[in-house]
Amino acid sequence: MRISRVAIATTVLAGATAVGFGLATGTALADSDEKLPITKFGDIAVDAVHQRVFVSDPTSGKIVATNYQGHEATAVTGLAGVDGLLLSADSSVLYAAVSGGHRIAAIATDTLTETASYPVGDTVAIKDVVGPISGKLWFSTIAGNAGSGTIGSVDLATSAVAVHDARADGVGLYAIPKISTGAGAPGLIVLTDIDTTSGDSVVYDVSSGAADLKLNAEVFGEFTSDVAVSGDGADLIQVGYNGSHRIAISDGTKTAAYTSLNHFGGVDVASDGRVALSLRYGTDDVYVFQPGATTPERAFKLPSVAGSYNRPEVVGRGLAWEPGGSRIFAVAEGDGSQNNYWLYTLNDSDPVEPDPTTVSPSPSTSTSTPSPEPTGTNSPERLQPTIWLTAPATATRGQALTITGAINANWPLPAGKELALWRHDVESTSGPSFGGLTTTDANGEFRFTNTPAAGGEVTYEVVFEGDEDYHPATASAVVQVSRTTPGLTLDKNKTVNAYGATVTFTATLGATYRNRVVEIWADPYGSDQANRLLKRATVNSAGKVAASFKLTRNTTLTARFTGDARYAPRTVTSVAYTKVAVNTNVTKHFKTKKIGSVSYYVIRTTKDPHFVTTMTAYPNRFHRIVIQRYKNGKWTAFESATIGLNQYGVSEAWITGYYPAGMRFRVRAEYGNSPYSDKINATTYGTWRYYTYAK
Repeated sequence: MRISRVAIATTVLAGATAVGFGLATGTALADSDEKLPITKFGDIAVDAVHQRVFVSDPTSGKIVATNYQGHEATAVTGLAGVDGLLLSADSSVLYAAVSGGHRIAAIATDTLTETASYPVGDTVAIKDVVGPISGKLWFSTIAGNAGSGTIGSVDLATSAVAVHDARADGVGLYAIPKISTGAGAPGLIVLTDIDTTSGDSVVYDVSSGAADLKLNAEVFGEFTSDVAVSGDGADLIQVGYNGSHRIAISDGTKTAAYTSLNHFGGVDVASDGRVALSLRYGTDDVYVFQPGATTPERAFKLPSVAGSYNRPEVVGRGLAWEPGGSRIFAVAEGDGSQNNYWLYTLNDSDPVEPDPTTVSPSPSTSTSTPSPEPTGTNSPERLQPTIWLTAPATATRGQALTITGAINANWPLPAGKELALWRHDVESTSGPSFGGLTTTDANGEFRFTNTPAAGGEVTYEVVFEGDEDYHPATASAVVQVSRTTPGLTLDKNKTVNAYGATVTFTATLGATYRNRVVEIWADPYGSDQANRLLKRATVNSAGKVAASFKLTRNTTLTARFTGDARYAPRTVTSVAYTKVAVNTNVTKHFKTKKIGSVSYYVIRTTKDPHFVTTMTAYPNRFHRIVIQRYKNGKWTAFESATIGLNQYGVSEAWITGYYPAGMRFRVRAEYGNSPYSDKINATTYGTWRYYTYAK
């Protein structure tokens, strides 16, 4: 197994490998301190025909092209906001989504020059591009405000552009989605909401040239880092910081996947179905699984680089298989100075020089024991130990806790073997914190004492680095550490609002430690509308954040605080009741007149008055029509009926019979007070309309 690291730069940079791994670099020099020429990572594409790697830089507006070892770098410039990349099936054209120019650029891969441009419209946003499918390039976009993420297409023959109305399908993607395809699912396009905790994935079939909805489900429930289609085309593989799942494209069934690992950053699927997964904060950084396997066949550790306190971390969307090959390419970012991006070539079959770099062990978030290690890199006499841990299930923040354990390889390891303790918690944003060192006793047992500074889920990981007799090993234990419940309120609960009113909802957050961010969500009643994020913002000095929403239905508003090191997450809700829009008109009259100050419709005694009601439409909606008669100086009940609305929200009723001239009536429509009424809106009473009869 081979691994090489080079900086993405016009000047050739470093080549290195992790401890215990064979090396494969190009003609790289050992210089890991040089600044990288990309300021922001967008996407990666691999050209197996010309053996090139393409990386987009949205901030600098360029695409950097290197060979497989990251050398011979060339930049294609003038691509403002370039993001998603797509290589044609024959590797002759690289398509690039250029958001700043509202277009898709076509770049010849042999000359690295732009040969064509496909505008998508001056007001059309664009992020990713896939295809061609049915003669069209498909791109991710947003149709308007938040909640209207969708796809568009541009016809390669005619340059005609179309943006699909996903909202008509009941799809409510919050922002411009990530767009994915898979060789095993030709004609299918996956859209994923990576900007909210819903993690919605939507699958469209575009094989006909039009977008037909195939799957729409909230499948993850957490922020999603990356998505890929399985090799057989049956599932989505969706990964995030808190886990990974397989989602059946046929019906949306969700199954936990790769449960021995956690804190995922990226995923990519090879042409033969192998799955590559990148992890954050792991002892190893990239794992490879055979199709359907639950344990990895290989694992890679990225080497350290100068200027980065921890080893660089693979960025989201930063994994790419060599088409038809065994190499894996990874773009990783260091945590030191800005613009610290690196290209790693994993399993490189063409090494040139070994790398003397050694790497200090870094902890993993994996709960598997031991960590996978490639074969052929260690002496066969070395034994594989297992670590056993005992830790409390719960603990109090700021108070010491004790973790005990033992390490053995068929028998206890001898006294004096050194182990390290690493702690992962909500404040470990730049890597885990070191918890201390200890050594085994004569029975292979050990003990750590540590005081958790942060609350919530805290993972303690024990790492044995290995030596000439034993392979490395890790084990971890999770402790739930106490946190304080913060104050959180959301106003306007149980208010009744007019249809179409734009109402501002204010959340108030009490004392917290560091996190002062609150989310406000709106979930209109009815299964056809999705919960959507209205605002995610830092509260002001008074602890308040506000968001406005146009009400057309009863709506549950939710304020969410995700917690921090000392204060627990909290969620509160308010319900904003919303009336329907309703109007009833009287027809078949021949004039109007006033009786006192009230205007009346006048009906011939030989005619029947008709009542046409227009109301906010909803499937299978009913309302009451109520008629009262003026008698003995007051209005009294006369007739009523329950009537259904058509698909446009319109009903028509009439009353027959002879009524003498001068008799006075009034009529109105009512919603919500019938046993047949839906509960989508609040009870609403229409305006009275008055009518009388004349000869």
